Amino acid sequence: MIFFTFATVKKWIALILFAVYAFSSTELREIAKLPVLIQHYNEHRQLNHSITFSQYLVDHYNNLPHTDNDQERDNQLPFKQVDSTVMSSPAIPPSCAINLKRPVMSVVKDVLFPKNDQFIPSGNFSRIWQPPRSGSSIIA
Repeated sequence: MIFFTFATVKKWIALILFAVYAFSSTELREIAKLPVLIQHYNEHRQLNHSITFSQYLVDHYNNLPHTDNDQERDNQLPFKQVDSTVMSSPAIPPSCAINLKRPVMSVVKDVLFPKNDQFIPSGNFSRIWQPPRSGSSIIA
């Protein structure tokens, strides 16, 4: 009997979700086309036994037109065509213009903090902010 802890299952779920995201919304899906690259190299190798893999890559991935009349097969190779659906990622929201302006408040003298000439401070407030005393002087 195989016993999986919750942490192990959680790691596997996270790994699976990451793989699904990476292969569906990035160019990582092109790695799945690597067997097509090797099969197509073997097809060219049967036609020309002296071709090396690096020559094959240069022939198929440089900017010059490739002239072996298998354009349809060449377009199946990895990184040959750009998929425009990959360009938009669901994780990044579309940008929108947000204008953040500082609020402007006019400050009029003595309106926010009016001066109170009638205020007379109490003597009891000064007793609150005294440092603690030791011993019996606290009770007195």
